[in-house]
Amino acid sequence: MPTARADLSLFASALAARLPGQWTSEYQQHPTYPDQFATIERLWDRGHVEYIVSQYVLGHEAVLHGPDGQHLYVNDRPLRPGQFVVAPLGPDIEPHHFVGVEEPNGIAVPNDPVRAAAHIARRLLPRYEAARDAVGRSLVDRPEPPHREAPP
Repeated sequence: MPTARADLSLFASALAARLPGQWTSEYQQHPTYPDQFATIERLWDRGHVEYIVSQYVLGHEAVLHGPDGQHLYVNDRPLRPGQFVVAPLGPDIEPHHFVGVEEPNGIAVPNDPVRAAAHIARRLLPRYEAARDAVGRSLVDRPEPPHREAPP
């Protein structure tokens, strides 16, 4: 297993302090590969962050906890030591509520917390908020999964 970069915890804490609203950071190491699954299964990303977590053994992670139940996944960007990846974590709801909702997807950010926070606030948080709003409407419009007729 690759050695965890010592700066992820510090970076995530500094990033949380610079995002709009009240954010906190939670750092966790993963002694084994399956330990990372609990968080990455909630990734709301079908782009490069999902690719990274499916192709690399990541020995650690940080999760930022923000206002109104927002959660952001933060990790190293393999092969790019001067960057991190940040992706939203989806709400814990039934899968049918995500149907028709555009993924907010994650982004790569520089290892400078000030610049990274600006990128996240400008590019990621608006998409995340729009997706959360769409899921909220889905919860109201479709509280139950679509009905399937029993096979004959």
